[in-house]
Amino acid sequence: MLLRALLLLFMFFYLTSRTDSWGQKVNQFPKKTDPLHVKVELFDQLMRGNHWNEGAIMQHVIFPPAGLERPIVGSQADCLDPTSEMLAAYSHKYALTKDPKDRDIANQIFEAVLKLEEVTGVPGLVARSFNQTDEPLWHEEVLWYHEWHKSTSLPGYRWLGDLSSDKFTSICYGVGTFWELCADDAYKQKAAGLLDRFMGRVVDNNFKLTDLDGKMTMWGNFCPDLPHQPLNSLKMLMGLKVAHRITGKERYNAAYHMLIDRYHYDDEQLKAKMLFPAEWRNVGDDYHAARSLYMLMRYEKDRNLLNKYRMSLNRHWEDWKTINFDWESNIWFIMVYQTLTGEEIMTEERKKAIKDMWGFERQTREFKIPMKGGGTKTVKSEEEGTAAAMIRNYWFGRYYGLIDPKW
Repeated sequence: MLLRALLLLFMFFYLTSRTDSWGQKVNQFPKKTDPLHVKVELFDQLMRGNHWNEGAIMQHVIFPPAGLERPIVGSQADCLDPTSEMLAAYSHKYALTKDPKDRDIANQIFEAVLKLEEVTGVPGLVARSFNQTDEPLWHEEVLWYHEWHKSTSLPGYRWLGDLSSDKFTSICYGVGTFWELCADDAYKQKAAGLLDRFMGRVVDNNFKLTDLDGKMTMWGNFCPDLPHQPLNSLKMLMGLKVAHRITGKERYNAAYHMLIDRYHYDDEQLKAKMLFPAEWRNVGDDYHAARSLYMLMRYEKDRNLLNKYRMSLNRHWEDWKTINFDWESNIWFIMVYQTLTGEEIMTEERKKAIKDMWGFERQTREFKIPMKGGGTKTVKSEEEGTAAAMIRNYWFGRYYGLIDPKW
């Protein structure tokens, strides 16, 4: 009996010490009057405690009774966004601290991105999200399209397909930042392998994201032979530039210049920002453009192409310079602009917006849960959004000297 008790005690401490353990939810929230570094630390604990799904970061978590003890119930279509943001955050953080614990967390998040590929069973095909479950969960029916699949490569898992161009950006941005700032030699090889399989599949399918059935996904069109958004031209140029930088393979450099020389993607990307009419402006598109320009402009060496990318950035700046800071990534646009241009544009108002950054409020809602026999039942539960962008903003700003650690 004593031996069994000691064994159980050991297992308890082992499981509760692991970052990926299924623990109780974290409940300590910061106050809005707290210093920025305190808010970031507490939101980081909330994210890793409540949103951590085997290293993947859930964008939205519904707690029991509508959810489960594990953070796998909620809308998950955009999980690659907070996952890539936390991967970038810890990559910037490690570049500053050189703390092995920060690198270990980044490695675990990157391993989750690898698992998003592994769970599909197709090299280069990346899922939006995954869950360890044998049965469909209720949110699959009501919170996104019917694109959930039973994994054949990882029995006991389900995954969400129909990858989109914004998740393409998340993969290239997050993995690229990890490779650049944080990964050791072994993880650099893993990152290069993932980007090679992912981008290779896109190039092989004529610059389209294709799903399990081989057909183009709903928002997966970067194809030069099909009408596509100018923003997607910018994203594809960024993806190819990052893939060439990380893998060293000439095929991505050749594809990059082919899209420029033959299809003029460098000219198309100039129109990535919609300015007029003002009501057509889309802050989500701005976010994808900001990440793309951040990666692309730092890697490109050709002065003529850099001038065109700077023109695209200037077009975005026409809107950003008067933007309201009512969305977590808006202040990041300002930081990206200053980082890329070297212009000193940090006014007191913008500094205050950085200091006032906030993650989320926990809310209580009623959820209509579909029943197997038909009909629905109404369940009231708490839910949380994501603070990953706020955490990324902070460590990005710290890395580039835009945020005082005393704030």
